[in-house]
Amino acid sequence: MKFYKISIIFLFLFIVSIGVVCAEDANHTTQDALEISEGDVALEASEATYTDLGDQIKAATDSTVKLENDYKYNDSDKLYINLNHLNLTIDGNEKSIDGNNKAGFLKISNHSNVIIKNLFVKNCNNTAIIVGNSKLTLINVTFENNHDKESGAAVYARGSNVTSTDTKFLNNYAFYGSAIYSTLSNVTINNGLFKNDNPVVWSLIRGSGSVLEINNTIFANTTSKYATAIYNNGVTIIKKSKFLNLSANVTAGAIAVKGSAFTFTTIDDCQFINVTSSRNGGALYLDIAGDSEESSGIVSINNTLFKNCSSEFGGAVLQLDGSLNIFNSQFEDNSAVENGGAVYTSYANLIIKNTTFTGNNASTDNGWGGAVFFDKGIIIVDDSTFKNNGAKEGAAIFSYDGNYQIKNSKFENNANEDIHTYFDVKNSKISNCGNVKKVINSTKYPYDVRYSGNRIVLNRTEIKGSANDPYFNLNDLGLVTPVRNQGSMGACWAFGAAGAFESAFKIATNITIDVSENNIQNMGLRYSIFGSSEFGEAGTYFMSAAHFLSWLGAINSEDDTYDELGKISALSFSPNAYHIVDAIFVDVTNRTALKEALVKYGALNLFVFGADSDNEFYNDTTHAQYTYGNHSGNHYVTLVGWNDTYEVDNFIEHPPGPGAWICKNSWGNGWGDNGFYYLSYYDVALDDSEAVGFIIENTEQYEKLYQNELGGYDKYDGNYTEYADTFVSQDGDIIAAVGTFFEKANSPYTISIYVNDYKVYSQSGRSRHAGYNTIKLNNYVAIEDGSVFRINIKSTSTPVLTNTRQHILTNNSFVVEDGSYDFFKNAVVPIKVYTYHTYLQVPNIVSYKGNGNVVLNIIGSAVGDVIVNFNGSTTVLTLEDGNASIDLGVLPVGDYVVSIYYNNSVFISHVKVFETTIDCGDSNTATFAYNTDFTFTVKLVDCQGQPIKNTEIPLKFDGETVKGLKTDENGYLDVRIFPGNTIGKHYLDYTNPISNEKLRVTLNIVSRFAGNANVNMYYFDGHSYKVRIRSNDGNFAGSGQVITVKIGKKSFKVKTDKKGYATLKIPKTIKPGKYTISATYKGQTVKNKLTVKQVLKLTKVKVKKSAKKLVLKATLKNGKKALKSKKVTFKFNGKKYKAKTNKKGIAKVTVKKSVLKKLKVGKKVKYQVTYLKDTVKRTAKVKR
Repeated sequence: MKFYKISIIFLFLFIVSIGVVCAEDANHTTQDALEISEGDVALEASEATYTDLGDQIKAATDSTVKLENDYKYNDSDKLYINLNHLNLTIDGNEKSIDGNNKAGFLKISNHSNVIIKNLFVKNCNNTAIIVGNSKLTLINVTFENNHDKESGAAVYARGSNVTSTDTKFLNNYAFYGSAIYSTLSNVTINNGLFKNDNPVVWSLIRGSGSVLEINNTIFANTTSKYATAIYNNGVTIIKKSKFLNLSANVTAGAIAVKGSAFTFTTIDDCQFINVTSSRNGGALYLDIAGDSEESSGIVSINNTLFKNCSSEFGGAVLQLDGSLNIFNSQFEDNSAVENGGAVYTSYANLIIKNTTFTGNNASTDNGWGGAVFFDKGIIIVDDSTFKNNGAKEGAAIFSYDGNYQIKNSKFENNANEDIHTYFDVKNSKISNCGNVKKVINSTKYPYDVRYSGNRIVLNRTEIKGSANDPYFNLNDLGLVTPVRNQGSMGACWAFGAAGAFESAFKIATNITIDVSENNIQNMGLRYSIFGSSEFGEAGTYFMSAAHFLSWLGAINSEDDTYDELGKISALSFSPNAYHIVDAIFVDVTNRTALKEALVKYGALNLFVFGADSDNEFYNDTTHAQYTYGNHSGNHYVTLVGWNDTYEVDNFIEHPPGPGAWICKNSWGNGWGDNGFYYLSYYDVALDDSEAVGFIIENTEQYEKLYQNELGGYDKYDGNYTEYADTFVSQDGDIIAAVGTFFEKANSPYTISIYVNDYKVYSQSGRSRHAGYNTIKLNNYVAIEDGSVFRINIKSTSTPVLTNTRQHILTNNSFVVEDGSYDFFKNAVVPIKVYTYHTYLQVPNIVSYKGNGNVVLNIIGSAVGDVIVNFNGSTTVLTLEDGNASIDLGVLPVGDYVVSIYYNNSVFISHVKVFETTIDCGDSNTATFAYNTDFTFTVKLVDCQGQPIKNTEIPLKFDGETVKGLKTDENGYLDVRIFPGNTIGKHYLDYTNPISNEKLRVTLNIVSRFAGNANVNMYYFDGHSYKVRIRSNDGNFAGSGQVITVKIGKKSFKVKTDKKGYATLKIPKTIKPGKYTISATYKGQTVKNKLTVKQVLKLTKVKVKKSAKKLVLKATLKNGKKALKSKKVTFKFNGKKYKAKTNKKGIAKVTVKKSVLKKLKVGKKVKYQVTYLKDTVKRTAKVKR
């Protein structure tokens, strides 16, 4: 869905010259206004009502009015004073305008030019000043406690120029733009102050297609839902301004920009301190493309400080699309719960030059990019410094799908590796950066799902109805979930699908769930590594269906709440998700099929025309729509029923006949018929799509899902009728079912399963419906851990996914033509494999030539008989205590397959007989903690499988030849790895001297520490410093390990708990100040910053010898939180006094006259206050 789209070409014309805007646009709230036009007479001020002020303006003779009184609205006044085509200066003379919580103040229209200065405007209950097609200048004006239910409580500007200088905006509230709302206007703010005590919703300043220029302005101490300070989708220029202590409960702690190709933003010489949001962009959220596909907008940040900013993604800055240039700036102590501790970008070209990143952190458990997270685009980093940043991967810089040029930069004391990159674009380079710890061009394919999800228990609601009924409505039956509101995000495709899924689930289980539309959308967009490469906003029905079928969902909305501004979510794979395995795609031109699906499965996701609520085909009286002419779909809704007799008179234009579909929209229940509307059977947009429903009948709780894609499909290819996907078993599996897409119902198919290139099973049938079908196997197929298995499907056409961000494993997905394989390069065929854990272990066997008979041992927990097929012979074995064995005889060098049948499952054992080998045990990798002294052992045998004794073995360690190491009497070779090797990967390369066989062993040396982070606290407020310790084997340690924690010069011994955590509660002896806090364990030390902020404030006093008494007052607060009932000790001239703080955190003591009389005039007296170990001291000169 699209909202309030503005022509950018018009915007630039507007910047040059304000276009003609109807004066009626100034009538933002009401027509009740006192009209004043140029030519009316005017003289001096009268009494204090709006009518009086209007008369004074009329009486003005020189276009200037100076106020001599305060003016307050009363019930006999007009709600506004209307300035129409008027040049006027109002000098408020420090007087006030009071709307009495009932009225606005001024409407300025029709090319007026109005200057207002030295005025207080307060308590307006509609926008205080509405300006349309005019010019407004504000000088030294204060707007306070004004309200509007819609937008711009202080100023609403349309098609106008507004300039504000030395003006304050305090505690003004409106839904959009609590202080200022600007549409198609130029707004300039100089030396302003914006501050609200209570939360706002959408920003203090909101621009729509406007030019906003903010200079020397402060935004402070305000909380919002979105974009606390500024939201704009035009041109935004901010200079020499401060953003202090701002927070957004959802996205954009200070500024949000959402626009298109010509969205430009400049931030120069600004400060963002302690600015936070919960979801995206702690300080800045910049969505350059918005709901368009244009992404050439530019954001420039220069000479700007971001400090103590935080969010879930992008602790300080998050930008999607466009270009981001960061020059000469500082990022200090910013953090992200997930990725991008300071900066997070996706699909944006990024330049960072002469910029410092210090103490920024992403999650050390799973976070990427402690300072910078970069995804998809070109990044240039030059002459910059990265110091003391932390994350699990890429403590300084993390790059995914990036072309990076990192040069002339410093990397100091960052946790783990400095730079970590995945899927590098050709010609990426790091140069002249010193000794950089880096992991370059990694790969990962995290597509398999290894948890079963919530169990689905069928408790079906029987629906009385059929496709032959003239009327049917799932909402009447209580089988439709409540109407929701997608707000200003084009997420209709997610809402339509969620509504369909919730209805189907309600029918199948009698349970109401609330699916996260946010997760459906954000996992599907191009900014997710699992998303479609095509969409930055909006989506398709096969994208939303794929979300459920790939087991990304359905997750509950509580786990990923809706955000109508941000677009980045964490990958959940929640164990509480409900997993489904079937979806039906219904031809929307087949009215009977749609009705049958509604009755049988529930609501459907439907593609329609009508992305704008005011489209020309919608009748807002009858809530009916009939689209005709040449229009196609652009919006998704949830189809819930039909009415065959719905009359043609309900539509603006009569369709060919009666009848309508009943649809649930996603624009809230205040739109349409309580959120629903009626769509003609003959609507032309219903000709080019399919409706999607979800079938919840297969309740098998599969434990693992193998898949090479998460995006479903985007087309069928009729040129191929056989396709295949390849997988590798993890931990051993029993294949129980296979799923794929079918273009039509009743399509024939044959599924063939190959294990290590041997065909072990096939099954044929016909698809139950068009769409995604999961086919249960008549016989399960068991796969040994590490075995390669392939699923071939032969049908009438091949589903293909091309528009995906996912990286496809080479030679894993292909089509079959004339018996030969045609591998995809940038596409994948969607085949999914559902498995259970195995209850029989049928191992693969490795033997050596000359070793004698090969024996296969079957181990497990099963009982009964198994049938063994080998080399054409069949043997029946009885399991004893779950075990059995069979002698396969003496086998020559080669490969063999043994098939074991049990309980409708077939288990495959692969037997390989080798000439020789180098045996390193179960794995050719080993992990150890830093500074561990350990030994790695391999065994070498000859062509007869006999140990190679007392022989020097060619060996290299990290490319350097190691000489003099010999095997022992049993063929074992021990290699000692001494302490002191750097954290990271190291390599042992062995060569068998007899066969020249080679083996590489990877040694992973990991940090002893995890989870350490900077601590920012108030004095003795209960904060702790917490680290997790790894033992020698690289696993987290248990209890009882002693860690040395040092704060400044003070040392503490801390023991780990059973999970390896060492926790030090910061003691009261650590007084306010800044410290380095470090942890040391087994030769490794990590350091963090500890900031202890002052909680005591001692009021300055004047000491007079002649006074009757002297009251000493101190305040004890953790920030804004008062600490009550706390004991504090005052000391005055050597004498102590004790007191407790009250509920406001204030403690007072009185020094008596008898003490004051003893003081000497002209001398300085000392006084102080102490809380625990924290003392604040003062001196004062004694006067008479």
